[in-house]
Amino acid sequence: MDGFSSNFDQFPEDIIMEIFSRLPVKSLLKLKSVCKYWYILIQTPIFITKHFCHKTNHAIPFIHLYFLDKKQLSLSTNKYPLFQDIYIHKSTSLKPVIGPLNGLFFVYNLDMNEMAIWNPETKEIKKIIIPSPPFYPYFKSYAHHFGFGIDPLNKDYKVIWIRDYWKEETFTRNKSAVISVYTLSTNSWKHFEDNTFWSSHIVMSYFGTYLDGFYFWKMITSEQQQHTQCINGGRKCDILAFDLTNEVFQVIKTPNLFNSNLGTLGLYDGFVSMFFHFLVQGKTCIEIWVMEKFGFWTKRLVIESNLIVKRPIGYGVNGEIFVETTTSNLAMIDPTTQEIIKCIGPWENGYPLQVLVYKKSLVSIKKLSSGNLGKL
Repeated sequence: MDGFSSNFDQFPEDIIMEIFSRLPVKSLLKLKSVCKYWYILIQTPIFITKHFCHKTNHAIPFIHLYFLDKKQLSLSTNKYPLFQDIYIHKSTSLKPVIGPLNGLFFVYNLDMNEMAIWNPETKEIKKIIIPSPPFYPYFKSYAHHFGFGIDPLNKDYKVIWIRDYWKEETFTRNKSAVISVYTLSTNSWKHFEDNTFWSSHIVMSYFGTYLDGFYFWKMITSEQQQHTQCINGGRKCDILAFDLTNEVFQVIKTPNLFNSNLGTLGLYDGFVSMFFHFLVQGKTCIEIWVMEKFGFWTKRLVIESNLIVKRPIGYGVNGEIFVETTTSNLAMIDPTTQEIIKCIGPWENGYPLQVLVYKKSLVSIKKLSSGNLGKL
């Protein structure tokens, strides 16, 4: 092998990179141990970016399952679990994974006081120390919401943690949400408050909602604005956006017809989107609205289906729509033909929680957490 690698290294570096960029991550991890030159080359940000973006590195959908008997989360492609028992396990409540961003996920289990950034392909896990913010030592935290994104200016990965605080002795809630922001390159947290909203106003989405330096949440109109009604009689919702570079929030208005009780926030076709489904004369009508720029929404897609949809759980590589039915089946709808492509399940001891689009990545969490930030 040493002779082969020596001869192979006579090729120009760009040729070697092109050949290596077509290989799967598992093969490249083995090649790192062949010689020092390959070890260094495969770890360079230029190569990692080239490999991640190469046309042979196909995006794939995989299913995030919740097992009732084990109270355990698992990610799987087909029937092969990725989580297994390596991180989140024995959780008493359902938790989404957040991501992926360049092949990385943020995972958490507050029941066990655990958080981490995780690359399932390289099996790197960076456990995050969970701090107590320097506020309200006699208050109890609740209504937790998270975000995970990239600061595009500094090429840094950040976790956003939003909490409300409640004082049990007096049954009073703190007037502000407490925001904690974790920065991977410095392995540190910073904390601040925001009195314009509460964490309990945020609606959890199982879709990924990071886009272009912002993380987005659906938010029910605040109590000071509860008199605002949408046209079908419910309370209105807005979009809360967090700027990961400047670490500030802004509220994005939605059309008056958006009801706070309906609609799931996600990303569709490269835009922030809202997914609505409702019954019309025995059929399920699905509408997808996209925000083409902040505050400007367009109805992108309308589908009628005989499926009785319980909730949407994700989008596929080519815009396929994944939904959980009332019978706990996972169905996939082709947005072009409006056909049901496949229907799998129900699972005997669990059900699907999310469908995520994933590309395998060589991104090193260890290098990122040491401040060695690459292009990705």
